[in-house]
Formats: sequence, C-alpha cells, structure tokens
Amino acid sequence: MVPLGLLAAGSWWLHQRVLGYGHIPPTAVAVWLGSAAIVVAQLLLSWFSRPYRCPPPALRATVIVPCYNEDPAYLARVLESLRWQTRQADKVVVVDDGSRVSYAGFPGAYPEVEWIRQDNQGKKHAQVAGFAADPDADVYVTIDSDSALAPDALEEILRPFADDRVAGVAGLEWAGNIDVNLLTRAIGARSVAFQLFAMASQSAARGNVLIAPGAFSAFRGEVMREGADAYTGETFCGMPVRLGDDTLLTLQALMRGWVVQQVTAVAFPAYPEKVSHHLRQWTRWMRASTIRQIWRLRYLPISSYGWWFSVWQLGAFTAGIAATALLIAGWPATVPLLYGAAVGVVAWPLILACRLPCVSRSDQGFWSRLYGVALMPAAGVWYLAVLRWIRFWGIGTLARQGWVTREKKVEVTLR
Repeated sequence: MVPLGLLAAGSWWLHQRVLGYGHIPPTAVAVWLGSAAIVVAQLLLSWFSRPYRCPPPALRATVIVPCYNEDPAYLARVLESLRWQTRQADKVVVVDDGSRVSYAGFPGAYPEVEWIRQDNQGKKHAQVAGFAADPDADVYVTIDSDSALAPDALEEILRPFADDRVAGVAGLEWAGNIDVNLLTRAIGARSVAFQLFAMASQSAARGNVLIAPGAFSAFRGEVMREGADAYTGETFCGMPVRLGDDTLLTLQALMRGWVVQQVTAVAFPAYPEKVSHHLRQWTRWMRASTIRQIWRLRYLPISSYGWWFSVWQLGAFTAGIAATALLIAGWPATVPLLYGAAVGVVAWPLILACRLPCVSRSDQGFWSRLYGVALMPAAGVWYLAVLRWIRFWGIGTLARQGWVTREKKVEVTLR
C-alpha cells in the first residue's frame, strides 16, 4: 500500500520541518512529491473512467463455467442467473474438473447447458476444454462457479467489443456474501474500492487493465484460441504453472489489444468466510502474481501504462518493506514515521471509499455499506501486518502450484 507510505513519509517530513528536528535532503522531497503525483494521477484517471454505453455488437458469446468442488447450491444459483439474462448466452458450457462433489441432477435440470467432465487438471485446462466446445465463438465469457451474474451482466460486458481495439473486458466482482461477517465485509469493501480505483485508472489509460477477474470477464475468441497452447503449457524455470489463470488470460489479451473495465457488468462471487480460507487463497494469489509480474515486465511494451504500473508496484512494495525496516532500526527517532503511518492507515482507505457511491446493489442498505467502509482501515492494517508478508512465503513456495483451496471439500456454502 504505497499511499500509506507516502502519507507516512509526508507526515514525517512535515513534522521534521515544522518542529525543526532535522533536515530532509532535496532528493527525498523530490521522491515523495513524485510518488504523490503518481497516486493523484491514478485517482484522477479512475474518475475519468466511464463504462461503454454503445449497443452490444451481434457476436456469438459462449459462457465457460469451470467447476471444482463447488457447493451445488452456488452452482445452481450461477446457472439460474444465466437463465434470466437480458441478453442470453449463445452457449453455456460447464466443465467439471474432477470434482468430488456430485452434480448428478444438474444435466436434467439445465438441459440448455453442455456438461463436460474431465480428470482434475486445473482451471486452465477446464477453460480450454470450454473453448474447444465452441470453436466458432466470437467472445468467451469466463465466470467462476460461485459467481452469479446481475440480470444485465452479459449484455453489459459485451458492449466494449463494439470497439475493435478491445481484446478483453473486466467485469466488476462484488462479494455475494458480503454481509456474512466482519471478514467478508472488510475484504468485500476493499475489493470493490480497489477495482474502482486501480482497475478503473488502468482502463482509462488506453485499456491497460492488468487483472480481468476470474469471477467475471470476457475475451475475444480468436485471442483465446490462438493462445490456448501457451496458456495451458505455461512454464517458469522449467516448472509447469497451473495458477494465475485470470492474470495470464489478461496478459495474452493485452498483447493483442486493449483490456478495459466495464463497471456496469456485475458478478456476485462467494468470498472466503473463514480466515484460514482467506489466507490460503491469498497465498495462491501471491504465488501466481510473482510470476505474472515478471511476465508483464518481459512482454508488455515499455511504452505502455501497464508496464510502468508494474514497475511502480514493485518499487512501492520494496519501499514499503524498507520503510518498515527503517521504522524498527531507527526507533525511537522514527516515532513520527509511525504517526504518519497511522494517519495513512485510516486516511487512504477512506479516500478510496469516495469511489464506492459510483455503484450500488439492491440487497445492501446504506448502513451496511457504511459499515463496510468503516472496516476498510482495519483491512489496511491487516494487509500491512499479515498479507504483505505472505507474499514472501508465496515467492519462496512457487513450486507448489496446487489450488490449496477446495482441494478436499467445499469451502463456502450458500446461506
């Protein structure tokens, strides 16, 4: 969380200047001002991001639903949501990737769906099996097996494809179980705020969204079919890579065109309801994101916003760790830095929350949403104290490419 560090550094600098406790070199001031300018630029870009309003083009759209040890009630909710779309899918394919859960009654209950069952090979192979089931699709829409769609979600996610430059579209994921407990409220609000800030700013910067979420996104058919072998055959230092499906699909699309955000295309996935599930999911993400950052720096054009944003992310993470080390090593002289960090932990999440009124949902009232916003500083503390350190564990355990969630049982059940 770079902005936390920026606010901390700025507060420390002001403290030193006003009280005359020391002198900050001009280079340090220049770095702080430059970093602050980057953050402000991102915030402004996010406000300039707008959803596409043009009519959806007449394209053949196939929905792919990879499924592995999913709660049958959640999967049924997803398929019911597809039945009620204002723009129906031309084809729906569910690929059961060797689940231990039985979906025996589903083919009869949903005869419009093509069902494929395969031995467990991972989500990438399940998606490619879905691509092969409809080789004539103009657009593949990928959704998770717990991600019910808003009634107009398919219609909305297809609108940007009227622009020939668009190769991929990121929908907005919003936790369907957001009001279950403190964990779902906090990470649910933080997730939406991140999408409305970071992803929106990337979209406004000539279609440079770096993560089209696996919960709900869409890609041009020819892009996915051409990259299918590289997608399933990805290796890193000779090691097969099974994780990071959404980020790799996004990277492949970015190499062919724009990836934009369509904030009006909304899905409601199930978020972890237990801390253990949340930490295992984060570990999986960190293993994948480590490899994906390297690929972005290698394959994205240096002139692109996405490449520079990736450099910024790496530098920000490194600076945050260095600031923590400085805080400990320089104690107690670094007490002002701690004060600044405390201000940042509270202020920055609330600044991000100013974007939340841009979206709304009928099943969440004003006070419930306000509660989620109030928990965002706690989510910031959780990131600083726990999640960012798990990234190191993810880097050190890259070779473990298993899912680590839902491997033996259903993790979240529909309430």
